[in-house]
Amino acid sequence: MVEQLRTLPPVTWIRAIPLSILAALVIAIPSDLLNTSIFGRPVEPRPIDYVILAVTAGLIGTIFAIRPDESTTRDESEQTRTIWGGFVSFLAVGCPVCNQAVVALVGTSGALSWWAPVQPVVGLLAVGLLVHTLRRRLETYDLAACPIPV
Repeated sequence: MVEQLRTLPPVTWIRAIPLSILAALVIAIPSDLLNTSIFGRPVEPRPIDYVILAVTAGLIGTIFAIRPDESTTRDESEQTRTIWGGFVSFLAVGCPVCNQAVVALVGTSGALSWWAPVQPVVGLLAVGLLVHTLRRRLETYDLAACPIPV
């Protein structure tokens, strides 16, 4: 996979940078990793939250930057997996007591004692889902870049 990433054209990386920044903003602003007046966070973010945010945003930007040839059939599940990866990443870095679904299920103390310790594992699941999607996208790109002659 690393070799496939090295062979991507430079324009792909130029597209990946703003897409990664956009993904980071879409995840960081509502989870209040970027402190704004729009959202509040009663529980301080952990350093692992920023690591998960950076890795997942970079993967999301790279996945969306790789554009397979339009003549090949496009796998819509790749985009769905990328969106789910971003959502799971948001759950992993968000404030544990701000997640209303978690608070409704286990209460505030459960969110702090049960959900907060599980969030880094959820972040790893998001990274795994996005790495799998990136592999699939690279396979599609390889097929589009070098089609098999009939």
